[in-house]
Amino acid sequence: MLYFHKAGLVLLATPKTGSTALEKALASRADIVLQGDAQIKHCTFQRYTWRMEKFIQIFTKDLPETVALIRHPEDWLSSWYRFRHGAWLVDTPRSARGLSFDQFVEGYLAKTQPPYAAVGRQARFLTNPKTGDQVDQIWCYDAMPAFLRFLEERLQTDITLERVNTSPDWPVTLSSELRARLEAQYAQDYDLYARARREQ
Repeated sequence: MLYFHKAGLVLLATPKTGSTALEKALASRADIVLQGDAQIKHCTFQRYTWRMEKFIQIFTKDLPETVALIRHPEDWLSSWYRFRHGAWLVDTPRSARGLSFDQFVEGYLAKTQPPYAAVGRQARFLTNPKTGDQVDQIWCYDAMPAFLRFLEERLQTDITLERVNTSPDWPVTLSSELRARLEAQYAQDYDLYARARREQ
């Protein structure tokens, strides 16, 4: 999470949406940076409004605007699937090595998710289930160039992203049956993605 005081902007770090690259490019310009441990770096919208927003209000009477990225749910899961093939996870319950993408998604859809598939959900990150509130501006990950132009204009700076902390780049396929189940079970995620901003 990055807070830019003069710009009145909070950038929440949705996992698997280039958050590490954005942090590396913008942290030096931010007034508050939550980084390091994943639970801290990837502060959810609900946690932000519960604690961080109140802290920021000590310094300003105006609530900052919140912004975050969302990725197509299937693409987001494929990134997690590839990430969970990392050598550092071998011989741990969180490793997805030896599993097909179908098997990974089966685990994600299970009532009790196995450790390798327990990766959260974007809708839960971007909304407050208790109030129904959500991040002010949710941008589509596929529209990264437009999102960067928005940030450049808002922060009055040029932004160049480096490729950091990226998952291995190899194709995966999902059966039509599992895709239908995923779309039904995580309809809120698909709806948020469909309504995400794509143009400046």
